[in-house]
Amino acid sequence: AFDLQRVAEELTVIVSTSVGEFTPQPDKVLTALESLQANVALRWCRKLLIFDAVPTAQEVQALKQDRRAWNEDLHGAKWERMWHEKRAAYQSYCAAMQAMQEENHPALFKVELIFLERFGHLLGTVRSGLQATLTPYVFVSQHDLRLAPKFAAADVQNVLEALRARLARYVVLNRDVNSGQRTKDYFRLLPDSSFKDPSRPPAGLSLTAVAGFSDQAHFADADWYRSQVLAAIPMDRSLTCMEHILHDRWKRDQEWRSTFLYGGQHDGPFIYDLVHGVQVIGPE
Repeated sequence: AFDLQRVAEELTVIVSTSVGEFTPQPDKVLTALESLQANVALRWCRKLLIFDAVPTAQEVQALKQDRRAWNEDLHGAKWERMWHEKRAAYQSYCAAMQAMQEENHPALFKVELIFLERFGHLLGTVRSGLQATLTPYVFVSQHDLRLAPKFAAADVQNVLEALRARLARYVVLNRDVNSGQRTKDYFRLLPDSSFKDPSRPPAGLSLTAVAGFSDQAHFADADWYRSQVLAAIPMDRSLTCMEHILHDRWKRDQEWRSTFLYGGQHDGPFIYDLVHGVQVIGPE
């Protein structure tokens, strides 16, 4: 039987937000949060909305001293203009979200706002979320990812059961169909390790085994995440996205880490990328 209380006791939702092309306006972030509230299982979970800080001008100059980290890990040229041009607008965005929480905006039901004091990039926001997490499992997402309505409460329970059984340690909700070309190019598919149980309600459970790591919306065992994801990234390379450090190594490693896409080969998308779109059918 489905147990909303058990899900809420076992799962914490972590959503990262930062300065970006759209974040001075809260519209897309509210859309992402509303999609979580529409899922009756996730609605009752504790949710952490983590706001990255914008580095000061002095911090930017210090970051530039390490050219490799600036170019390869941080991708600093992409961000420097936005940090300069949108600093005030981002502060207004943070204040607007805080005001909406104080006014009990429905998109912010059971959402706690955490503001980083120093720039941390995506890894810093996720690390902060895991530090505040007390549950055994996490759902990690971002401010521009909307949960598809077809990913229902029963799907949340199916993922948690797979994590409890240690069948899976990490389950990605694909923004494309699982058989799309972008998915095939990014991950190494492992069909012999994929899982299917047609008896799971309401329509069975399928998991597509992959090698690699994506920052896209994903469920994970929290302790595994701390030891295998966060601890695997050197502190001197921590101003980055997790996938920039982990993906290529995980993709080529012969050791498989019980990592999956949710659904079977032809399922998905389960997430809508509000900025970059989705790929439903890959080019032939």
